[in-house]
Amino acid sequence: MSSFYFYWTAILVINLILNTNCCLSNLCPETPCYCINETADCSYRNLQSLTGLKNHLPVHIKVLDLSGNTFKNITKNFFQPIASLKLEKLNLNNSGIQCVPDFQFPSIKVLDLSRNNLTYKTIKEVLDSLRGSPIQILDVSDVKDGIGRLSNVTFESLENCPLESLHLRHWNLVNIPDGTFSNLGKLETLDLSNNKIMGMTMRGLHNLKNLNLTLNELSAVPRMCDVNNKSLVPYLENLQLAINHISDSLQFKREGHCLTSLVHLNLSFNAISILKSKAFSTLTNLSTLRLDYMLTYDLFIEKNAFMSKSLTELGVGSNKRVTKEMLQYKDIFKNSNSIKILDMSYFDFSTFSDEDFCIMLSWLHNLENIRLRYCLFNSVPFISHLYKLKSLNLNGNYIRHVHKDSFRNNSKLNTIILRKNQLTSIHEDSFTEAIWNNPDLRIDLSFNPFACDCDLEWFITWARTNKRKIINYAESQCDSPKEWKGNPIEENVQKLERTCHDLNRIVVTAITIGSFVFIFLFIFVLVRKLRWDILYHLHNCTSRRHGYQILSDNSEKEYDAFVAYNTHDRKWIMSELVESLEKKEGYKLCLHERNFLPIGSHVDNIFENIEASRNLILVLSNNFMEDQWCQFETIIANHKLADGNKDNIFLILLDGIDSNKNFTIALKTLLKEVQNVEWTTNANGRKLFWKRLKSFMDKHR
Repeated sequence: MSSFYFYWTAILVINLILNTNCCLSNLCPETPCYCINETADCSYRNLQSLTGLKNHLPVHIKVLDLSGNTFKNITKNFFQPIASLKLEKLNLNNSGIQCVPDFQFPSIKVLDLSRNNLTYKTIKEVLDSLRGSPIQILDVSDVKDGIGRLSNVTFESLENCPLESLHLRHWNLVNIPDGTFSNLGKLETLDLSNNKIMGMTMRGLHNLKNLNLTLNELSAVPRMCDVNNKSLVPYLENLQLAINHISDSLQFKREGHCLTSLVHLNLSFNAISILKSKAFSTLTNLSTLRLDYMLTYDLFIEKNAFMSKSLTELGVGSNKRVTKEMLQYKDIFKNSNSIKILDMSYFDFSTFSDEDFCIMLSWLHNLENIRLRYCLFNSVPFISHLYKLKSLNLNGNYIRHVHKDSFRNNSKLNTIILRKNQLTSIHEDSFTEAIWNNPDLRIDLSFNPFACDCDLEWFITWARTNKRKIINYAESQCDSPKEWKGNPIEENVQKLERTCHDLNRIVVTAITIGSFVFIFLFIFVLVRKLRWDILYHLHNCTSRRHGYQILSDNSEKEYDAFVAYNTHDRKWIMSELVESLEKKEGYKLCLHERNFLPIGSHVDNIFENIEASRNLILVLSNNFMEDQWCQFETIIANHKLADGNKDNIFLILLDGIDSNKNFTIALKTLLKEVQNVEWTTNANGRKLFWKRLKSFMDKHR
């Protein structure tokens, strides 16, 4: 979806660049649109019809963007005001349309009808009207009455069209019958994401280059070879299979000879528990491989698992802790020396020695970018042997000190991410002179507990003249002394300059030493005088100490509950849930619109904030399962249930929810196992609702 929006945005931006004398002269006279060369942008103008555009748009307009308007009452002559235009590109995305009457644009090449209220019947009529047209890109996603399956005649009207790109997201598809796309001989891009596809055949997709099957119900990769063991998709370059139920990592090894053009492969969020040896070795042109966040309890990686002569980018980040025992770490990257970008975030490297880490990465002579976020490092891992390394991401570890010896051979290193660690100070010898003086250096030290004392003076002085080299410098704050806690470190430059020059440092040192000597002498005299009384009380305390039990502390969680909801339900969340639980009861809730940081990936934000919350509340509505992030949060809730945390999960069913239509198997499982309550307009029903919800919250306070 994002790539299609990018296409439209690119058209407008390019035209803006070509025509620098925009402003009032680019307004289409007597219309709310902007006209730039051959493009008219009428998007999000609250238009309800096209009547106001009649005879007012220049006749040379070929690109028309009508997205984001509200065309609800569409009549037979809806397109008549613009019928004279020789349109090649038309965007009606998110326009509230329910039908497309008398669609006659013989020059149309790009058409976007996604995110509307169109039925399958209406879309079929549009397809029939495109018969013999030069259509190249077609987006008819989000069909209102998902039909479950396509037929061999669905796209027969496009048989003689030069269609290259087809988008069918949110069609509720379960199966793709053999030969469904046989009529589309020139198809290169097919987007079937956000459906419920359990299986499909590749027959009829001979020229396909890009296939998106993200967020479906596939338990295995579709067969890529025919009965004669020849490729059905010899030109396929990009295959997206994230968020499915695929568990066999060897299927690509068996059918790799039928995927000789494959360059990009995404298998993230699947059920692969073992990455087998040489699993992807027969994919001879594979460049990018994503295997992040496998939804299994354990992830084992065998030696030579990533064997490939062509692989340059690999992501194997995991939300489950992958330990040393699960890795045949000495040889997992053997014969993978083309890798330039590596992401092993969330692996548990706490038991790895510098030697272990060095051995594991010793095969990667060409590595330029490595991401090791949340890997439980207490110090910078051994990377000095990675001579070509340019970028290092150690976000979210427990690193307390940084020394230049860790980087003595990394002269090309120019991007260093150390945010969310335990650094209290940065010195001149934290990095090599080559790194500090690198004109392209970008370093992120935000969200560390810096001690704003004289040890930090050098870095603050350096930062004052090198701010462009520091990412998120405003978020680098003092943690101590107490009176400066929470202040940006750059605000304390003058204070430190007054207190940290040489004379003051000698005075402070002398006072400190004198104070320690005085305290020592005082304690020595006191202990000697009262030594018998002290020994007596120590004896009594020791004899009674086994009579006490240390209580566990649950105060480390930042939030009382993480609330998973669709943004369309924001009004209820703020007016009812937040009003009652936060303002009246004093609980602290985590809401993605309010509490998520604008930096980093959305996936990381979800994991970190659920981990920082005592409970997980899912607010179910008709909108809930239409959101891919809500579906992802439901998957996490199911895994927490499987881990034995059902007492910390609570479901809220909003009034009017259609359970037969919107409840997936994952949601039905949660409803059977965890506490839930339904919101109602009945006064007594609401009392019962709040009583049960508050009882749940009080139990885990």
